[in-house]
Amino acid sequence: MFFTIVFCVFTVGNIYLFVRGWQSLEILGRQRVWFAVIFWIVALSFIISQSLRMKGVTGTFSDVLFVTGSYWVAIMLYGFLVLFVIDLLRIVGWAGNIRPDIIYRNYLLSKVIMFGAVCILLSVILAVGYGNAQRLRTSHVKISVDKAGHHTGLRVVIVSDVHMGYIIGRKFLARVVDTINEQKPDIVLLAGDIFDMSPEPVIKQNMGVEFDRLQSKYGVYMVSGNHEYIGKREDRNAMNTVFDYMASHGVHPLQDSVVLIDSMFYVAGRKDRSAGTRKIMSELLHGIDRQFPVIMVDHQPFHLEEVEQAGVDLHLSGHTHHGQMWPFNYVTRKIYELDWGYLQKGASHFYISCGVGTWGPPIRTAGYSEVVVIDLEFN
Repeated sequence: MFFTIVFCVFTVGNIYLFVRGWQSLEILGRQRVWFAVIFWIVALSFIISQSLRMKGVTGTFSDVLFVTGSYWVAIMLYGFLVLFVIDLLRIVGWAGNIRPDIIYRNYLLSKVIMFGAVCILLSVILAVGYGNAQRLRTSHVKISVDKAGHHTGLRVVIVSDVHMGYIIGRKFLARVVDTINEQKPDIVLLAGDIFDMSPEPVIKQNMGVEFDRLQSKYGVYMVSGNHEYIGKREDRNAMNTVFDYMASHGVHPLQDSVVLIDSMFYVAGRKDRSAGTRKIMSELLHGIDRQFPVIMVDHQPFHLEEVEQAGVDLHLSGHTHHGQMWPFNYVTRKIYELDWGYLQKGASHFYISCGVGTWGPPIRTAGYSEVVVIDLEFN
């Protein structure tokens, strides 16, 4: 259902953009054919790149197509919105018989000028969105838990949705690691979607050496996200490759498992919902000593009431991106009880990160790229 909806939106959006662009360039006559060729190559570049990968064709050409197609998603979204507003204004003008002479004096030229103006506006939106995505910020939260814990408190740094791969590479990851280390964390938790799709580009760029630089008193732990399972479409052993690779660089995977750290607090990591089957909450937490604080990491923030009923003290998630690109943040607000930020339900505390990386185009016009710092106080 999800991919059907996405495909329909993608198809309708591209056709609408093409038709309006074709009409705007009427002054070019037969030369408009070059616009058509370039438009559809760019518009279909993501699909072409994925088709090549499914056939085992990789390399620079498919990588360029993949990156181009990713940026095109943002161009299509905001191009559609801008042109839709312009067409609404045209309809109002026709209905009110408003025909500005400066436009209709040379209508063909006016359409070309409008085409150029839209392109400039889209360039500005993409530039601002790209800059926002590249700018790392830290979100600081103080939480008090009514349990005995580490006598000095605990500083937890959580990062989600890095999406390492063909677009987000080692240079960006190095900045993330530097930002984490600056916070002097006691423990670092990676809340899923650390990989974008296939682990191949991550291993090829040797990104794991950046994780070797993470400095934390109690180590680094990760759970899977839905994107870790996307890689299984290309390689059935992708999940094992991801976890083995991360473990070799000092990151401990938690897949429906719980670890007691320093005899002071628990960290529980759930499999992502994409796994199909996973332990229920009571099964995962069976046998733990409830006098110790429990921190749980689950990539997708669904059914928060179950977390509260299970007596989890701090629950951490990602996945939502807070929509990443406006106006999708209004959609995620409707889907999730909390799509970004802090919430307390009973004695349970929740924080949902909007992610440090991006999915698809490296563009953020909703939320920002965040590293979350949580200072836990134990009473």
